[in-house]
Amino acid sequence: MKYKISLLFFLLLFVAYVLLSFLNSDKVPLDVGFGRLETTVTNYIAAAFVLGVIFSIIASFFTDARRGLAKWRNQRKERRRQEANELFEKAKLHEMKGEPEKAEEYFNRVIRSVPDLEEPYLLLADMHAARGEPGKAIEALDLGERRLGKREGILLKKVKIHGAQKDLDAVERALLDVMRVKGSSLDALRALRDLYIGRKAWAQALETEEKVRKQIKTPEEDHRFLGLQYESAKERFRRDDPRLYEQVLKDLREITGDNKRFIPAYILSAEVYKKTGKLNDAGRVYGRGFAKTGHIVFLRQLEDLYIDRGEPGVILKIYRRLLEVAPRNQLLMFFYARLCLKLEMIDEAIDVLKTLLAEEKEFRGLHRAMAEAYIHRGKFEDAVKEFSQAFPMSQVYLPFYCVKCLAVKEEWTDFCDTCYSWNTINIRQEGLFFQEAENLRVLYEENWEAT
Repeated sequence: MKYKISLLFFLLLFVAYVLLSFLNSDKVPLDVGFGRLETTVTNYIAAAFVLGVIFSIIASFFTDARRGLAKWRNQRKERRRQEANELFEKAKLHEMKGEPEKAEEYFNRVIRSVPDLEEPYLLLADMHAARGEPGKAIEALDLGERRLGKREGILLKKVKIHGAQKDLDAVERALLDVMRVKGSSLDALRALRDLYIGRKAWAQALETEEKVRKQIKTPEEDHRFLGLQYESAKERFRRDDPRLYEQVLKDLREITGDNKRFIPAYILSAEVYKKTGKLNDAGRVYGRGFAKTGHIVFLRQLEDLYIDRGEPGVILKIYRRLLEVAPRNQLLMFFYARLCLKLEMIDEAIDVLKTLLAEEKEFRGLHRAMAEAYIHRGKFEDAVKEFSQAFPMSQVYLPFYCVKCLAVKEEWTDFCDTCYSWNTINIRQEGLFFQEAENLRVLYEENWEAT
């Protein structure tokens, strides 16, 4: 059928040609540069049509040839990839079987066969790293970088290997390379931010965290952002420039406005007030922080504040007022006894501690406090017995730890350097602290301003 249609088409063209030749029999001259032709308009049209057909055939020939060549190349490339995949699977099999030499040989054969495949370089680097050969792992990745250029996967693998070797300068270089290749790489941004946090380069960490938060907003990222804002404010405070103090306080108020339970911001605000001699304002900040969070650190700060001011009677009055309201609150009694020790009111401290030990013998902080009281009284044998019951926390009163990574801390800190988090150091809920701290917070909130 196709041939019949083609024959009919050419027949119609021939009839049209004859008809036009009959109707246009006059010859028309045509100057072609090297001479002059004279023929009918119909012949010009026919010649143009034939030339068009010839050129179309030639163009179609080259197109088909190019397609054929591309298809042959693709088939050849696919065959090489299939062969490489077979070698690749053998390499992984030898690696799983614990035959690293054979696995390395096959990985290298894959790389020679298909040098533009990224995965062999990564797996070869992983294998060397697992064998404790970081130098060879980096060599494999450098080879991949030379063959493929800078790619995110290869650069991030370098970050991992350099990080295991604690080569932070190399880690930073690799991460900055990732940022140049792919500025929006969330993994690279997070790793770079954590690197700056580890180095305590707070300005750079805050700038990087702002880029992270453009891509992802979670409560964890919001909390980290507040922590970095806090470090930025603390860094300005440490410049010891009174002109910066008001801005520091403003920044800290913004932080507590976003998170009323962000303890470090209250503590630093009070430090600013103490630096400027506004001790009453510092005391109010500590009180407000305790009322909002119930964290024990504020009571300790209040004790230090009034003792340093030479007004220990104020903090004693606060404790005694609270004990009048809640005379059996064990946690409050413990802090009062501890304060008495600090003020060398030894007899009163011993009386309170004996009452507590009669009811709660497992809390080691009690034994630590009683041991210290006995030392003041020269009862060293009794002190040794109490210290033995306080072990292994005989050097501390309070069981501080990080609620995020569970790292044990001797003192409260604003930042956990184990898991790089802020506002996570708290008292472990055990012994006297089991479900008592919140009750103490409520008591204080209701009574502290009256004192």
